Amino acid sequence: MITGIGAVTPVGNDRESSWDAIVAGRSGIARVTAFDPTGMATQFAGEVRGFQPSEHFDAKRAKRISRFTAFAVVAAREAVTDAKLRVDRDNRDRVGVVVNAAVAGFDTIEAATRRVVADSEPSSYFVPYSLANMASCEVAIDLGVHGPVNANVLACASGLYALLDARRLILTGEADVVVCGGTDSAIAPVFMNGLASMGALSQRNDDPAGASRPFDAGRDGFVLGEGSVVMVLESAAHARRRGATPYATVSGGALTCDAFHVSAPSPTGEHTTAAIRTAVRRAGTAPEDIDYVCAHGTSTKANDSTETKALRTALGAAVDRIPVSSPKSTTGHLLAGAGALSAMVCALAIRDGIVPPTTNLDTPDPECDLDYVPHVARRLPVRTAMANAFGFGGQNCVAVFTAPDRL
Repeated sequence: MITGIGAVTPVGNDRESSWDAIVAGRSGIARVTAFDPTGMATQFAGEVRGFQPSEHFDAKRAKRISRFTAFAVVAAREAVTDAKLRVDRDNRDRVGVVVNAAVAGFDTIEAATRRVVADSEPSSYFVPYSLANMASCEVAIDLGVHGPVNANVLACASGLYALLDARRLILTGEADVVVCGGTDSAIAPVFMNGLASMGALSQRNDDPAGASRPFDAGRDGFVLGEGSVVMVLESAAHARRRGATPYATVSGGALTCDAFHVSAPSPTGEHTTAAIRTAVRRAGTAPEDIDYVCAHGTSTKANDSTETKALRTALGAAVDRIPVSSPKSTTGHLLAGAGALSAMVCALAIRDGIVPPTTNLDTPDPECDLDYVPHVARRLPVRTAMANAFGFGGQNCVAVFTAPDRL
C-alpha cells in the first residue's frame, strides 16, 4: 500500500502544490535558467524552481550534494512525514529504499569535466555524488534505515519500476516498508544538446509552455524536465497495525523489453502490449475495471502512436471508455522521476476522484484516437488506475493501482 507521497517537480516543490498544478494544467516549462541556452536548438525545459539546498541541508552537505540526490532526499522526507512513519531501533532493519535514477549525476559530471578542461580540480565528492545508487543511499543515510537499499537503471521506466521492486521486497519478506521512487536532474548543455541532436526534443523556443503536446498532431518532440517523486510502500497488514491511511494499493505490474532499438520503440507495440496485459492480469483485474490510464505520453511521434496502438490492442473495446492523459504536458519529462510522478498521479486520482488533463492537445493525431482528456481535468470516480513508463532500449514498465478498500 502507498501510505506516503513526497514530490519535488517543475510545478511544485511538494506533493499538493504539484498535484494542484497538474490538475489545473499549469505549465512548469520555460526558458532554461540553470545556464545560458542562447544558440541551442532547444532553449527551454521543465526546471524545478525555487529549490535551495541550503534550506534543507547543513552548509557542507548543501554544497556537495548532487541536485538529483537532493530532490530525492527532500521528497523522501515529505513522504515519510506524510505516512507518519517513525524509523527507530526497533524497525530500521526492516525499512528499505529503492530510489532509481536514469542519468543520475550527469550535471555533476559535466561540471567536473569543465573544471578539469579549465585546469582546475573537481570536487573530491564528484565521483560518489555522480553514481546512480547515491539517491537511494543518501535517502537511507538521511532516514537512518538499514534494510535492503538498491537502485535500478531502466532509463525512463526506472521510477515506476522502483515501486514494483519495492513491492517484491515486501512480498518476499525482505522488508516491511520500502521508501521508493525516481529522481533525475540533467538540465545541462551537453545532455540537452545530445538529445537535440537525436531529434528527440521539441524546438518550440517561442512557446515553451505549449511545447509538450502529447498525442497532438503538431508535436515535435519531448521537453526535458527534472524532479523527484518518492513514496512509502508497505504491506496492508503493516499499514493496518500502525494505523496508516493508504492512498492506493500497488496491485500488480509487469516489465518487458522490445529488444528492438536503443532509442526507438518497436513500431508493432507487441511487447508494450504484453506488459499492459500482464500487469492487468497480475493485478487480478480486467480491462473493464480500469477507470484511468496515466500514459507515458512523451510528445514524440513514435512513442505516442505506439502507446496508443498498445493500449487499444491490450485493453480491447474497453479502451474507448477509459480516460487517458499525460502529466508530461505540464511538467515535461522527468526521466526516472516521470514514472514515479505517474504513480503519484494515479494514487491522487484515486484519492480525489479527478483525472488530470493533457494540455496543449489542440489537434489530435488521427493515429492517437483515445480519450486523452484535453485541456480540462475531469471529475469521476477512480477505483483502478494504470501507469505506463517506457525507456530507451525498449524498456516497458506498467503498474496497476487500486483503491485501498478494494482489497
